[in-house]
Formats: sequence, structure tokens, C-alpha cells
Amino acid sequence: MKKILVALGATLCSMLAAAQPVPTQNVLLAVDTGRNRVMTLDPQTGAVLNANFIVDIGAGSPFDFQTPRAAIQVGQEIWVSDQSPNVNAIYRFDLGGGYVGRIGGNVPGGGLSNVRGLRFIDGVVYAVNAGTDNGAPGASLVRIDTAGNILGAFSTSASGGTLGNSPWDVVSYNGQLLVSDGTSRALQLYNTDGSYSGAFTAAFNNIPQQMFVRANGNVLSAANGSQPLASFGLYEFGANGSLVSSWTGTPGLGVRGVAELGNGRYLISESGGANAARGLGTIDPAGPANNSNFSLVLGSVNGGWISAAVLPVPEPGTWALMAAGLLAVVGVARRRVVPAS
Repeated sequence: MKKILVALGATLCSMLAAAQPVPTQNVLLAVDTGRNRVMTLDPQTGAVLNANFIVDIGAGSPFDFQTPRAAIQVGQEIWVSDQSPNVNAIYRFDLGGGYVGRIGGNVPGGGLSNVRGLRFIDGVVYAVNAGTDNGAPGASLVRIDTAGNILGAFSTSASGGTLGNSPWDVVSYNGQLLVSDGTSRALQLYNTDGSYSGAFTAAFNNIPQQMFVRANGNVLSAANGSQPLASFGLYEFGANGSLVSSWTGTPGLGVRGVAELGNGRYLISESGGANAARGLGTIDPAGPANNSNFSLVLGSVNGGWISAAVLPVPEPGTWALMAAGLLAVVGVARRRVVPAS
């Protein structure tokens, strides 16, 4: 009888676990290159939910963040690019932040060098690559399948090499690929076969980095750098590539990451370093186009990319409580079984 009860309890617990969906939450993933971590943020307000979702713990860690740049969700995993020449890799984690493995690295044929933005587009990951170490293709978009296999790449250099030599980010835009380019200091369009389509915007000074496509087709672009001082910040372009608005002279030394929040504000991550007044903050699109239009969310952040993800809720679900109760019942039953004399 005891064996039957124990087996029945285990079977029912498994059935309960399988029958109940795992609760999830929408978050934003925000990279902090200064503290070598990935944070989770509230997608409505930008408030910090977990400041240490993925953290490089140093000695003994199976991975070694040095300049993490972008974190994205790829199916049931989180991929994080590391731009450092000492790393040149993409790290893979499960949705709970546990380490899974690595793509690339400083090994012969690793295929990645100076990795910047990451995007998951039509079932394929596009990694923005800018270097040639480890057999990497130089300024290009490297295509990777969800298992981590490099499928190939196409060069972003165009017009005789005068454009696209310093790509930073890529987004899908009206069936094409939009690339932010530090060489031309503009946003450039490519067809999905890799052929160059033309400039989307005129040059807008400094170095365009992460982009965000709004529901109305407008494109937000971060601008990072130090010269000219008045031009770094956030830019918004219309669907025809014309400048709609800009917010320049933000407190930090440039803007690296950008996303639109559910409350209508624009969330930016600055290259703020250790300055408590710089880092993650929001801009009111209806507010003034100067550094007074900046509300700090978290200071002393050396910002990276910001992207959306859906993660499991980090707390026990209803099925776990039910299973625990069932096991307790089974335990009582086991104690009541009288052994044969």
C-alpha cells in the first residue's frame, strides 16, 4: 500500500506540474557595461525590477563579461554580446539567467570580432560585427541560427567602402534591414540579401548606436560620443528618414541604448560611468529638447542596449503549492500504514 500511495502521489504531482502554465512577465533587458551585468526593468515605467539578473561573478564564473553590449531573447534563451577584444563572443543563458554556453570567442575560426548589437529577426539572429579577429568578416552582419551555428554574413561596407565600416545596430524596417553606421554617422538601409539600398537619414553628427522602431514607423536612434558636445543624445526620424525631433546634451557623454516605454516616455541608457547623476533615465517626447528633459531612473550606469523579453515569474506557481499539499497528504498516509506482523 505504501508503494502505491507514493507512486500515485508522484504521478499526480507530475500531472499537476504539466497541466499548469508557467507564469511569465514582460520585462526590458538593460545591459550595464560598467558593472558587467544585465538588469531587468519594468516595460511600463523603466523602474528596476532586478539589478542583478545576470552578473559576472569573476573568478569561478563560467563566463567572463568585459564589455557586454546587447542582451536579447532568442526563444527560450538570453544571448549577450561582449564587444571586448579579450572576449569576442556571444554568451547564452537560460531564461532564469543560468549559463548555457558560448558562440565564438578567441579561438581559430570563432567567427566573431568586436561584436556590438544583436537582433532576432525572422527566426535568425543578426550579430553586428566590426572586427576581423578569429576569421571574422569585418564590418558585417553575421547570421546565426537558434542553435548557435553561424550561417554566414554580409558586408555592410558600401559605395566603395565609404559607408558602413562601423556598424552598431540593426533592426527590421519595412522588409529591409536598417543599420546604424558610425562611419557615415547616419542610418543606412540594406536589402535582406545584403545588397545596399541607400541612406535612410542624412548624417546627424556623433555615432548612432541602438535604434528603436516605434509603432507609427518613426525610428529612435541613440547618439554616442564626445564631439561636438551639443550633438550627442537621442534623435527621432520619420518614416521618410527626415528628422522629427532631437534631445541633445543629455547629462551623460552620449546615449547608447533606447526603448519606448508603455507610459509613452523614451527610456535611454547613457555612457554615464560612475557618475550618480548619469545612467538610465527617461525623456518626455513632449518636453524641451535639452538636458532638463531627463528623469533619472538609476545612476552610475554605463549603459548598453535595451530590449524586450518575456521571462518566467521568479516565484512558486499555484501548481507547486498544490503539489506540496498532495505530498503532505501522501506523507500522512505513509505514516498510517501499519507494517504486517
